[in-house]
Amino acid sequence: MEQRVSFIHCADIHLDASFKGSGCESFSSERRKDLKKTFEIIINTVIEKDADFLLISGDLYEHDYTAKSTVNWLNEQFSKLGDKPVVIVPGNHDPYVKNAWYRIYPWKENVRILTTASPEYIYNAGNVYFYGIGFDTFRQEQLPDIKPPSISAEKINICLFHGTLDMDFTENPYNPSSSEELHKLGFDYYALGHFHGRNESLIEKGMIYPGSPEPLGFDEKGEHGVYLVNISKKNGEVENQYCFIPVQQRKYLEYNLDAGGIQSEEDLLKRAALLLERSSTERDIVKINLSGRISADINLDLTALKQALSDRCFSLSINDCTYPDYVLEELAKEKNITGVFINMMKEKIENACGDEKQMLEKALYIGLEALLTGKVDIS
Repeated sequence: MEQRVSFIHCADIHLDASFKGSGCESFSSERRKDLKKTFEIIINTVIEKDADFLLISGDLYEHDYTAKSTVNWLNEQFSKLGDKPVVIVPGNHDPYVKNAWYRIYPWKENVRILTTASPEYIYNAGNVYFYGIGFDTFRQEQLPDIKPPSISAEKINICLFHGTLDMDFTENPYNPSSSEELHKLGFDYYALGHFHGRNESLIEKGMIYPGSPEPLGFDEKGEHGVYLVNISKKNGEVENQYCFIPVQQRKYLEYNLDAGGIQSEEDLLKRAALLLERSSTERDIVKINLSGRISADINLDLTALKQALSDRCFSLSINDCTYPDYVLEELAKEKNITGVFINMMKEKIENACGDEKQMLEKALYIGLEALLTGKVDIS
């Protein structure tokens, strides 16, 4: 007899995230709304695809910031699925601690939270066995002492795991394990969570990190979404099919712009505008990193530049790493501390290579700025 199930696998939604240090502080409230919109799309995808259930592999919400109103809203979203199960394993941002919403809130009957004390759930309608390995605390440097799984050849067996796989575990370990160690458990699919970048490198072992469905910062570029997974099992033989579905509200884009040789701020504006032609005015969060040597006579007004480009994307930040284009040959001839400094640094630069050479070149221009203007910005 052949068994078939289909489901949506997601993780790392981080509802009510603070967005501190993400470059989005000025519109963090709008970004938190984006997280909810993205989750609504996930729920609607379960319905539209007529999936049998929804898997959430940890970090559904932010324990330190999530309001009860958000949990009420979340429960309403789950109720839209009727009797379709929502199976959750807690992550390191929403661990199963004493005051966790997972513990104290009256969730809908279709919600199943897998914990160290109760890691199993059997979905009889689909003959599916679920097993969860998640977090009881904010930091777990080794896998929890959990009862062995009861895998059955007659069932479709799914493991929800939140943590790190196949990494150097000497720093920042979170439920560290290896894919081989997990694979030996014998599950038909491993619904992974923790990393915000989509990763299919372990797909041959039936393991996928779906990544965060909504990107949370500039280190989370590219497409973000969820996976529609179809599993069929007959006579112990398993066939898995995967389909990535984009659901994100916004994209993070980062551009490097060489401003060297510009004759005016208008020149720089034209170059930046050309870059932003690829951006969406509705959704993109953009950062431009300026580099290069520009005339010392040009004072860049970044506020005015941002205002002039504000209609080209949802949000724009500009990082100024340009240097004044001083005429070193002339300044080096001066019989003062400036000339001595330039000649000393030029000698060091000539004898250096690679990263050290770049660092010394940067130090030369920072030092010149301090000597010639009496002020310096090393940001």
